[in-house]
Amino acid sequence: MSSRAPHRSYPLNAWYMACWADDLAGDRLLARTLLDRPIILFRDAQGAPAALNDMCPHRFAPLSRGRVQDGVVQCGYHGLRFDASGACLGNASTYSRFPPDTRVASYRLVERHRAIWIWPGDGGQANPDLIPRLSRIPEAGGHENLGNYLHVQGNWLLETDNIMDLTHVHYLHDGSLGNESMRAGDMRVSEKGGVIRAELWMPDTICPFGPLEGQLCDQWNNVEWHAPSAMIIDFGAVLPGEPPVQDEGGYAFHIFTPETERTTHYFFGSSGSYAEKDAWRPRMIGELQNRIFLEEDNPMIEAIQDRMAGRDFWDMHPAILSSDAAAIRVRRKIAKLCREEGRAAG
Repeated sequence: MSSRAPHRSYPLNAWYMACWADDLAGDRLLARTLLDRPIILFRDAQGAPAALNDMCPHRFAPLSRGRVQDGVVQCGYHGLRFDASGACLGNASTYSRFPPDTRVASYRLVERHRAIWIWPGDGGQANPDLIPRLSRIPEAGGHENLGNYLHVQGNWLLETDNIMDLTHVHYLHDGSLGNESMRAGDMRVSEKGGVIRAELWMPDTICPFGPLEGQLCDQWNNVEWHAPSAMIIDFGAVLPGEPPVQDEGGYAFHIFTPETERTTHYFFGSSGSYAEKDAWRPRMIGELQNRIFLEEDNPMIEAIQDRMAGRDFWDMHPAILSSDAAAIRVRRKIAKLCREEGRAAG
């Protein structure tokens, strides 16, 4: 067993999903550990999202034990107040004075695609154009399958491996999302503009769910990875020989943010916005996703994390299958980003 502690598995100069935008309704104060950092998220007086370190510089109390009022965070211990930039505004006590440079570290945030994105690294490099392109997430206004969240006892790259590996569906999800007939097909992996895409085409197979369930069909299951941790799956099925037309509701989103090296925030949902008469559809999809992730994916990921016992993935010399091409390519891209940050910092 290797005694060497694994390197940090995530780059800091990147955009990560911190929460769903709706999680910051009103004066809510959301405490969340992101990339090993205790952070509070809230909205300022103008309604813009803000993030600060979750520790008061006075007696180091968690600011999450305080409250937000009119966009200002008040510490629950001695009442020191901090604005969205982290600057201390003092408290209401006439006999309390504080050093003029008293402040809390803040983070760059952007609200986009109905999510809040955080840049934990050098704020001067925080380019909003680098936020993962998730334009298929529907705008608010109808009934959608969004806002889903799970807390996973596993490393974020194990979860990323799972989504980028299209072939696990035929085994881990046999009887729910996959079946034995789907173990034959044509796999292709490509990269363009930093986006890694894997495509799995499965002709003359049995459809596992949906309108063609149980029938012979041509089906596909494809995935795109957008750095550092957002994945979009497109899937579908048609009768044999028909054109493979993609349903606009046939996209699933999987976004992972490291909490620590051993735990992960998992955000997920799907495309499509529906009228009241079809409100059952996104509810059904969300219930299916939650059940499969809770009963099939996450128990396996957490069991793998437990079996690895803190050892580094590459130190364990994994046997690499040809079907792992997309997942391994993503791991190498992430490792390269971490190395580049290390060299710049060193």
